[in-house]
Amino acid sequence: MVMKVLHLNGSEVARAPGGPRKFSSTDLVLTRPVGVGAALAGPDVVTVQKALNDVTPALGGPVEKLVPDGKVGRLTIAAIERFQLHHFGFKDGRVDLFGKTHAKLSSSRPSKLAFVDAAKGNLALALNTVRAAGAKLLLAQSELLTGGGLLGRRNLDLADRHFDVLKSTNPREAIERLKHVYDRMLSVFARPGGLWGFNAFDADPFTEDAGAFTFWGGFDRQGQFSGWQRLDAIYICEFYRTANPDYRIFSIVHELAHFVGPGTGNLIDDHGFGRSVSPVVKNLPPALKQRNAQSFANFAFEAQTGREGQGLP
Repeated sequence: MVMKVLHLNGSEVARAPGGPRKFSSTDLVLTRPVGVGAALAGPDVVTVQKALNDVTPALGGPVEKLVPDGKVGRLTIAAIERFQLHHFGFKDGRVDLFGKTHAKLSSSRPSKLAFVDAAKGNLALALNTVRAAGAKLLLAQSELLTGGGLLGRRNLDLADRHFDVLKSTNPREAIERLKHVYDRMLSVFARPGGLWGFNAFDADPFTEDAGAFTFWGGFDRQGQFSGWQRLDAIYICEFYRTANPDYRIFSIVHELAHFVGPGTGNLIDDHGFGRSVSPVVKNLPPALKQRNAQSFANFAFEAQTGREGQGLP
């Protein structure tokens, strides 16, 4: 099992999910487990109590605020269990270091929610970009059948520039496969909770030096975890805030391509980075262009804006 981490410089690496990472100032920093069978007093207990108090009752926080006295008592255990039941459907009254509860509490901190809220507008723009890609491919299908007629075949030419569909054995089927990927991207936004539902996007709990990360085929891994990390999520990182506006849209579509593609076999992978005219992308064989996350992002961005992204890798 691997996750795909897209760094701000455009490089992307496969990495084992769910392991410890270095902390930053926005993360919930603990030095030892807290709760049942773990630390029952001390500064880590205060940290957990304050973190629980920062969560609204609607999202699993305590109905009545805890007294951050550094002592694990009945109310603190009950608050941990309430939070766990809300997010995971289980309870053990314990916050393990780099465990699921620790991670979700960290993702729920005000400092995390602030940059998540800042990203919501970009998610709406990414949704429009995905819609534009699907619409262009529908028109490309029509132009393929008719030859374009008086209006020409600008949509087919655009799809061909990004995916080499006309070099495919069956161009019609190639376009249908591409459109299916974008249709699945739209399904992500239609999940419970809408643009920021619990089944779609989450804040990176332990700061990764990246813009975003996800898992191959995560869309079909609902409810699955590897360590603390949800396999059915796209994580937005703190460093996403520092990226240029084009990258913020581009990176969401790029990660969605990994996320909705197959989890095994013909993965939507990183066969080449750069714009469509970059040699490493332009010279890919058609089969790889049509399974290249960068190409999906490039095409969608140009379908929506009429240009290739600025400041992109």
